[in-house]
Amino acid sequence: MSSLESQPAPAGQVSIADGAILTIVHEAVLSCYGIVDLAPRSLGSAIGRRLGFSSAARGIDISVVDNRVSIELSVVMEYGTPILTVASNVMQAVRFQVERVLGMDVERINVNVDGLHVSDASRGSV
Repeated sequence: MSSLESQPAPAGQVSIADGAILTIVHEAVLSCYGIVDLAPRSLGSAIGRRLGFSSAARGIDISVVDNRVSIELSVVMEYGTPILTVASNVMQAVRFQVERVLGMDVERINVNVDGLHVSDASRGSV
């Protein structure tokens, strides 16, 4: 047994800032196939986006109670992708990353599809 294993754990607390949770959720969502962007959840967020200000919190609302995280997402998906499949993939990716990186339990994840993005390629040629 190494000397590190025999030492008692130090006293204290670990506190995870909401910003850290937001960053992990943001990256997990945007890594999913079919997701184009996160949608603004408020008028202020929408105005900030129009003015060129970006925030990891845009489209994400989190609540932490007793080390359990509840997450509300607003996303924009690519037109033509299977919405239920993409939303399910988002939920799985976010749950996996939050539990793996933070060690926190995820109570629930709600995915709201607030828009569809039609790319030039899916419009076809006229």
